[in-house]
Parts: sequence; C-alpha cells; structure tokens
Amino acid sequence: MRFAKNERHALALTAVGHFGAHFAMLAYPTLAVAIANREGIALETVLGWSFLGYLIFGLGALPVGFLTDHIRARWVVRTGVVGIGAAMMMVSLAAPGPQITAALALIGVFASLYHPAGLGLISRTIRARGTALGINGVFGNLGIAAAPLAAEFASAAWGWRGAYAALGAFLLVIGTAVSLLVIEEPAPGQALEDEGHHEDGERLVLFTILLSAMTLGGLAYRASTVAQPAYYAERVDFVGYGLATTIAYSLGMVGQYVGGRLADRYDLRLLYVGFHAASLPFVLAMAVLAQAPLLVCASVYVFFSLGMQPIENSLVARFTPDRWRATGFGLKFSVVFGLGSFAVTGVQFLLARSSLSMVFVSVAGLVATLIGIASYLAWRTRAQPILNAAALARRPQGSA
Repeated sequence: MRFAKNERHALALTAVGHFGAHFAMLAYPTLAVAIANREGIALETVLGWSFLGYLIFGLGALPVGFLTDHIRARWVVRTGVVGIGAAMMMVSLAAPGPQITAALALIGVFASLYHPAGLGLISRTIRARGTALGINGVFGNLGIAAAPLAAEFASAAWGWRGAYAALGAFLLVIGTAVSLLVIEEPAPGQALEDEGHHEDGERLVLFTILLSAMTLGGLAYRASTVAQPAYYAERVDFVGYGLATTIAYSLGMVGQYVGGRLADRYDLRLLYVGFHAASLPFVLAMAVLAQAPLLVCASVYVFFSLGMQPIENSLVARFTPDRWRATGFGLKFSVVFGLGSFAVTGVQFLLARSSLSMVFVSVAGLVATLIGIASYLAWRTRAQPILNAAALARRPQGSA
C-alpha cells in the first residue's frame, strides 16, 4: 500500500504520537516495581499513584475530541507529542507520594490529546483507513512493548529518576521532529466521503452498543497491562520482568498490522467478534501457567486483544459522521481509558486480598461478556456487511 506525501506526514505524526502516549503510560507499571524496591513502599501503594493519570488519560479524551472537531487535529496531536516528553522528565524531580501522582497526572493530560485527534486525523486524511490504523497501531504497540524493557534497563542503569529523565528526553526529541512536518488537513465535515449506510438514529444505537463493548475492553486492557510486569516478576525467572512484558507485547505489533489489513478487506463485525473470541482461552490460561508457557499464552492473547483495535476503530468511524468523528473517538477513549482506569483499583484489591492470577480470571470474565455484546451487534446489523471504504471499493458493482 502506497501513501501520498501528505498521508505519509500525517501517519508519521500520528505514529509518533501513538508510540509516545502508550510508552509514557506503560513505563510506570515497570518503574513502579523499581520505586517500591528503592523507596521501601508497598507495590500496591505505588501502583495506586498512577490512578489519577490513567483517569485523566481517558476522561480527557472527550473534551479533546470535541475541541478537535472545531479546530485542526494536527495541532492537537503536535501539542501532545511535544508535551508528553517534558511531562515525563518532571516525574524525575518528584518526591514519592502526591508529587509523583501530580506528575503522572500531567503525563495523562498530554497523552489524552493523542487518541481522538490522532485517529480523527487518520480517518480524515488517509483513504486506506484500515491499513493506516493498523500501521499506526503497530507504533502504539511498539510503545507498549518497548516501555517495560526500556524502563527496566534505564532504571537499572540510572535509577528510577534517571530513567524518567532519559526516557522523557527521548520522547521530547522525536516529538519535536515530527511536529515540524507539513500536513494538509480538511476541515471537519469535509473529508473523505461518508460511506456509512445507516441512518443517524440507528448509528447512535449501534455506537452505544459498541461503546458498552469497548468499556469492558478498556477495563480488561488496563487490568492486564498494570498487572503483567509484577506477574512476570513472580512467575518467570529465566528473563527479567521488563523483558518478559516486552516479549508478551511484541506480538501485538503483528496483530495490529494483521488486524488493519483485514479491516480493509472483510466484514468488520465478524472480525471484531472473532478476534475477541480467539483471545479468551489464552488469557484464561495465563491465570494458571508460569515460565515459557505463560509467555506463549500471553503473547497470543496480546496478538488478538490488541490486533482487534484497527477493526474496533474502523467501526467507530463507520458509526460516527465525519463532522463529529473526533468526538466519537473521544467518547470511546473516555470510557476505554477513563473508566478503564478503575481497573487499577481492582488490581490493588486483588493483589492485597488474593493474588495476581485472579486478575486474569477477571479479565477473562470481562472478555466473555464483551463477546456476547459484540455478537448482538453483529446480529442486529445482519442485513448488510459493515465494510471500510477500501473493502467497499473491492466489491463488485451492484452487490448489496
């Protein structure tokens, strides 16, 4: 798939934005282990300091999406990619407790700018939407996969403060570089043709059903990402817990690309159900396995659970009119990351009263419920397939 110059610039900006948002947010669960050990504070307490940042990361997406639908998305993304590195560097200066909580909250503010604006920019400027979302998703998962390993190595070399300073400086440099790219962006409501075939009222119903599924997915995502580094520290001894987390998340990059390519070819509803259903047995197995089998199952779970994101984001785009596209993405990420942040307290509860293995049993329950909702969505829209524009272009003329 070849992209025009403007499409390449938009994809470069959003790719770095996606990488930085997830890298900054996912560095903390690994560094929390280092902070707890260095400062002599219980791990559940240190993990709790991240709650406000995760909450802002999610809930900030809705006002950001509304704002993006009234200005140009590229400026919102640029602000985020520059600010997030500077905010990470501030953590290195913070004292344990309220100061770290406040610094992590500032990271959440800048990270919240990416998703509604970045995905809105892609949907309005790049014709091969599914493929672009898949490539963009690869960079997000690269941030997720790289953060634990980079955090573990950096903290081992320079301590947790030095790690935040170095990693933040890295994000600031690459964010500044891509923010200088020239990008032409149509005004909201004037983008690529709106290929949806549902009436506005039905779109709202379908989006609401999808939103309920995405809420459960957000809880499952945050619980899993927060718990995994500490879980591998308990159950995997042949590699470090940071490297183990990186190994598990590396396959997610492949899943994102595969999901994006499939999203430009096949029915989005069936792909959405299929990817989630495929992930379920593997996350359940994570609750009882250890060592290499645990990492194998975790990698396959991540492949499907993150690989479905270009498919899910394509459904959001299909169920929202272009004029309110960024607001739709903002609402999605408000529930996925905002309400999903409450999974941090759930992990704290299970860690204090049971074990980390119960986190993955709980995640399996969330995924099973999500599959039921996604299946209902597919049944409700059974009259016609739901396809991206690229898939519609491949259909023979006159087909339903």
